[in-house]
Amino acid sequence: MQGARVMRRAMRPARMTRSLQTLVDPTAWNQAPALITTLPNGVRVATKENFSEIASVGVFVNAGVRDETKDMAGATLLIEQLAGTGTKARPKAKLTSEVESMGATLDVSAGREQSSYTMSLFNKDVKQGIDILADLVTAPGLSNLAKEKQAILRKLEDTPVSTREVIDDRLHQCAFRDYALGFPITGPFDSIENVTEAHLQAYLDTNYVAENMVIAASGAVKHEDIVAAAQAKFGAVKAGGPKEYGTKPYFCGADLLYRNDEMGATAYVAIGWEAVPWRSPDAVTFMVMKHVIGSYNKAAGLVPGNISGNRVINAVANKMQVGCADEFDTFMTFYKDTGMFGFYVACDEVAVEHAVGELMFGTNLLSFSVTDEEVERAKRELKASLFSAPTSSAASCATLGQEILSYGRGLPAAELMFRIDGVDAQEVKRVAWKYLNDAEIAITGLGPLHGLPSYYELRRMNTMHRY
Repeated sequence: MQGARVMRRAMRPARMTRSLQTLVDPTAWNQAPALITTLPNGVRVATKENFSEIASVGVFVNAGVRDETKDMAGATLLIEQLAGTGTKARPKAKLTSEVESMGATLDVSAGREQSSYTMSLFNKDVKQGIDILADLVTAPGLSNLAKEKQAILRKLEDTPVSTREVIDDRLHQCAFRDYALGFPITGPFDSIENVTEAHLQAYLDTNYVAENMVIAASGAVKHEDIVAAAQAKFGAVKAGGPKEYGTKPYFCGADLLYRNDEMGATAYVAIGWEAVPWRSPDAVTFMVMKHVIGSYNKAAGLVPGNISGNRVINAVANKMQVGCADEFDTFMTFYKDTGMFGFYVACDEVAVEHAVGELMFGTNLLSFSVTDEEVERAKRELKASLFSAPTSSAASCATLGQEILSYGRGLPAAELMFRIDGVDAQEVKRVAWKYLNDAEIAITGLGPLHGLPSYYELRRMNTMHRY
């Protein structure tokens, strides 16, 4: 027995004995490090080298819908759309021709807290790509607003938006109704027709400053070359000081329901709890908790839900012997100073109470009776979702840019694995009890919601009644 213990100790993976300080240094794990240089004006340049023939470069800005004011709601979306109309130096035709001649792709995206301008292109064209991105970010074609505004608004009306996106928008509006974090991303925007070029310029002057920008590149790139190109194109961006939000958004327990019994037999419901920001010590535990509840789609997946080892999925798929939901998804969204944990479910109108009840019960069990087996399964699924995702230069660049904005540094995969491995059932119970048990909830729904319990009943479901 003594010999067996010595053998097991000798075979124990080295990562179990390494300190967290060592994990922060990715070179100790034979991983390409994220190299970061801060330009004199405060712009950060980050690169991660690999051997791909295709490189990706992007400008990531710590600005989004949250930075709008009521009189300029929709400004972020207008800036995103105007990027496709060209700039003063590069009219639309010239911009399109230049991108296509390189065989590159250009993508502009704006979210609640972050915006990104990214290009995927051949390694030899990275310098030209940075030049194009700098033109789009530092000298956008705001003068095109008057000419393109009606076309943009028509495009917004004609572009289909998924029900999931609408529900997510309404859930934020319900939960953070008195703060810009609750402003819509998909619309409708009450005052977007009144947004002027002056509004957009004021938004850019306030938010597109040096400290809010990260230039990220991934591929067979040299850090020194990217820094030199960034200095030439972004060195003149004015410094504005680090962004500070006045008050943390208040999470409001309320419901915001759009009942429509004529839109079909499927009801859509989302319920959210206030969670933690990016840099919280409990953030990784919330990521594990997301996979403890899991996600389910009745028409997809390798393992049928009615034989799933996941307790919630199994209960939903076997309810009344036919199942009570077409699909559900657990989500965890992080922000700078807050977060939201919750679930989205689509189900038949006659099964709304059953579907929501099973998911509320499963979430409630996180605080009381989650098992080691469930947590270990969730950790495996979390690792698979993180490290089985596309490994292209574009995905690497997007991840790097987001990490620099969110954490201020690149996050080594080994460190994240180390933190995930440190979560156990007791830790899940502690975090769930602290943040979810008997806490306020935000509820939104769309469709035939006649079976949805009242807010008071759902709020009572949020804790155990044992005595």
